[in-house]
Amino acid sequence: EFDQPAVVAVKHMNPCGVGIGRDIDEAYQKAYDADPTSIFGGIIACNGVVGKVTAEKMHSIFLEIVMAPDFTDEAIEILTQKKNIRLLKLGSLQKERKTEPFITSVEGGMLVQESDVRKLDDAELKVVTRREPTEAELKQLKFAWNVVKHVKSNAIVLVKDDMTVGVGAG
Repeated sequence: EFDQPAVVAVKHMNPCGVGIGRDIDEAYQKAYDADPTSIFGGIIACNGVVGKVTAEKMHSIFLEIVMAPDFTDEAIEILTQKKNIRLLKLGSLQKERKTEPFITSVEGGMLVQESDVRKLDDAELKVVTRREPTEAELKQLKFAWNVVKHVKSNAIVLVKDDMTVGVGAG
């Protein structure tokens, strides 16, 4: 979803903290700062290689799973010291995402929906307010758009400075 380093903290199948930055360490710090309570016991997904500095920060809290395209040897050494952590190497995330059915079980059957893999197209954006957003506001809007589509049901996402400051599902 993101064209720059990004980290998502997930809890109960919803993003609880998302950050983008110059590198994975900055993105992780923003994701952590977005909700340092909910990240506890959660899942961390990174779109870049996890290195020593980020691994040290991750080591300081309880995490169930950390997934990334790859981990440095130092990061693996640090993170595997934690009990019951799962590290998942995902390889390249730069593949074109295809619409695949998303299946959810319900009592007496199942619900099949298409995944939302559509990217926001600048040419399709239409300003409906009197004031045009600034470039900085537009950047934050696009960031929020990428996050909100992954929040379950009637979502609201607030962002500031390349990190979520509120994620609401309802």
